[in-house]
Amino acid sequence: MSLRLVGLLVVSLLGCTPVIAGNFVIGGSLGIATGGEDVASLNEQLEDAGFTAKASTSGDIRTSWKAWAGYHLDSKWGLELAYVNLGEATVSFTGIEVPIDELLEGIGDIHPRSAEGARLSILYQYELNKSMHVQFLLGVFDWETSYSLSGADVNGNLVSREITQVGTELSTGLGLVHRLTNQMSWHIDWDFYSIDNEPINVFYFGVSYKI
Repeated sequence: MSLRLVGLLVVSLLGCTPVIAGNFVIGGSLGIATGGEDVASLNEQLEDAGFTAKASTSGDIRTSWKAWAGYHLDSKWGLELAYVNLGEATVSFTGIEVPIDELLEGIGDIHPRSAEGARLSILYQYELNKSMHVQFLLGVFDWETSYSLSGADVNGNLVSREITQVGTELSTGLGLVHRLTNQMSWHIDWDFYSIDNEPINVFYFGVSYKI
């Protein structure tokens, strides 16, 4: 489903809902992303494709961040729009015995999964006590991923290529929120993403402010 279509639905919903000061929340989080394909998986795909090259990666574990704005429809339900960056990843090849262009054309989507983009979510809050609650999120992640492939060709020349892909996937999240003041809270969150069917888990620590 297009994020633009979902956005129109949200605008329509908010248009039917009284906008109340104090129901808006803004925040940001910094965390660690893990997942996507590892070196063993990449090398297995290279072998299956008939190449003798070996891959190495950076970014299997990487820094991620997100910034968001939300609106509470009532004490339990709300909407959240976030910009998410799942970190950077690169792939390098050694032992290339064919022209680099032939390798890059042949390997297709052999690369570690990472992405950035906008996520629109509906959230549900369950109160544990007066200062703490758990929140569940289900959203649509409209992502773009840019990654670099590099290696030496048959003549020993270093060659690299930048490749970009886009997509839209479902995303889920679970968080523990502790209210410090009437306006400020801290968060511990877990988010799950799937980029080209490769799972990515992100663990965040963040703060939010009610306006």
